Amino acid sequence: MSVLRSYLFVPARQLSMIRKAIQSEADCIIIDLEDAVVTAEKESAREIMIYTLQELKGAKPIYVRINDTSTPFWEEDITSSILNGASGVVVPKSESKEQMIHLCERVVKWLSSENAAYADGTSPFDVIPLIETAKGVQHVDEIAGAHSFISNLAFGSIDYSLDIGCELTPEGKELIYPLSKIVVASRAAEIGGPIDAVYPDLSNHTGLVEEAKRSKNLGFKGKLIIHPKQLEAVNQLFAPSEREVQQAREIVDEFEKAELSGKASITVDGRLVDYPVYKKAKEIVSLVNY
Repeated sequence: MSVLRSYLFVPARQLSMIRKAIQSEADCIIIDLEDAVVTAEKESAREIMIYTLQELKGAKPIYVRINDTSTPFWEEDITSSILNGASGVVVPKSESKEQMIHLCERVVKWLSSENAAYADGTSPFDVIPLIETAKGVQHVDEIAGAHSFISNLAFGSIDYSLDIGCELTPEGKELIYPLSKIVVASRAAEIGGPIDAVYPDLSNHTGLVEEAKRSKNLGFKGKLIIHPKQLEAVNQLFAPSEREVQQAREIVDEFEKAELSGKASITVDGRLVDYPVYKKAKEIVSLVNY
């Protein structure tokens, strides 16, 4: 499961921009073939993406946001991503289980044609459905569990608000339902923690921080980013604090000692610790040691 915090979008238009993004503090980058590229430049953008993957493979995880499955571009986008070593793809307008199964089965086919070891459906290649419509939210439970290649879900608040006709507000109350449903679906499907939407106002640092805090409190584990200036805040917010890490290590140490003596419930600093609390602490320690 992914422990990435920041996913930096970079348009597949200029190689220099992608190189700069790779050198940033982003945990990973997403080369964007969809919204950031006009129709007339889709083919040339894909060529830049291919060159970038070949040149920068191994520098850090690189994902590709493909064009949506209603377009004539998506299959070649995925094929090129697989053949040139992308970590995975982000799938816009993900709206149904059938759509995800069809896409993932194509991925299996292309992967197995390159390496027979992938024929059983296991792969390091991730498929990240982007939930950004009412249909996507309605069917998110089925989407999350549609295929073993689905590693995380991501949310697109801007397209979602346009689809349902709501107004995005600083308080974000209009997004509590879709955000919560995505978190629950991710957990129920036992996939990685979900990724929150981009924050479009680059001049509003406070707004970015407040939105990231809200989504983290709901259970999101990372955030989509549109500019490197947003990285420091997001990386800090989605990482456990030094105090949280210290407490988690103490809980893990004390509980594992107690477990050896047959105890499954103890008190650490006045707090009851049982298996659920221990597992959460272990998760925090694992994240720091990643």
